[in-house]
Amino acid sequence: MQSRTTAGRRARTTVMVALLVAALWGGIALTKGAAQGGHNAPAGPVGHLSRAVEIIRG
Repeated sequence: MQSRTTAGRRARTTVMVALLVAALWGGIALTKGAAQGGHNAPAGPVGHLSRAVEIIRG
């Protein structure tokens, strides 16, 4: 019984670490993309949002 508990805890920990890494990576990508905005991109929060949508679309 103990091995199942340990395996479940290990699996949950692995999933949580993967989600944290993905969130961090996505945040960094969005921040870099928003900071690089082109000259023709709108300024302000709307510009950052449109840049984020462009990044997500690929």
